[in-house]
Formats: sequence, structure tokens, C-alpha cells
Amino acid sequence: MKPLSEQLSDLSARAKKAETDATAAKKEERSKIEARVQKLHTDTAARTAKLDTAAAAAKDKSMEQWTTLQKQIKAHNERVRADIAASKAEHDAARAVRKADRAEDNATAAIAFAYDAIDYAESAVLDAVMARSDANALK
Repeated sequence: MKPLSEQLSDLSARAKKAETDATAAKKEERSKIEARVQKLHTDTAARTAKLDTAAAAAKDKSMEQWTTLQKQIKAHNERVRADIAASKAEHDAARAVRKADRAEDNATAAIAFAYDAIDYAESAVLDAVMARSDANALK
């Protein structure tokens, strides 16, 4: 396809030719003018057919580009969804690890508390035994 500036230049030249032909037609015989009109119709029909062909090709190309773009967008969206799913899975896994770590820390603290309770209970029992022994010795 020609650049727009070149298309405008061709259009200008065609308009000038139409002006010149119209001026010349005033001095020509009717049969020559009719021949010019017939040639003009033939040229117009050929140009219209060429334009229709080019438009159909452009439409086909546009549809192809549109279909390609839609496929690219769909593929991109699927990659984004997959990335989000992977991130969510990683986040869920990291969250599960943190939850398990907290549960293990709580269990460790409970076990330490239980040890302290047993030690306290044993100390209290021993204190009670000694107190009872002292009380019995004073009787």
C-alpha cells in the first residue's frame, strides 16, 4: 500500500486530469465523449473491484490478527491464573508450616510446663513427707 502522502498526490493528479478532460470534452464529438464515459465506468469498476479485493484481504488479515490477539490474551490470562494458583499454594504451604511451627512451639511449652508441674508436685510431696516426719518426731 502506498503512503498516504503519495495517495493524496495521485488523487490530486486524477482530479486535475478530470478537470482537463471535462474542459476538452466541450470541444469533442458526442461519440468521443461517450467513449470516455464508457472508459471511465470501466476504470471505475476495475478500481472498485481492486479496492474490494484489498478490503477483503485487509478484513481477513484483521480477523486473523484479532484471533491471534485473543489467543495471546487467553494464554496470558491462563499463565497469570497459574502463577496466582502457584503463589497461593506456596502461601498456603508456608502458612501451614508456620501453623505447624506454632503448634510444635506450644507443645514444647506445654511439655516444659508439665515438667515444671511434676517437679513442683514432687517437691511438694517431699516437703509434705518431711513435714509429716517432723510432726511425728515431735509427738
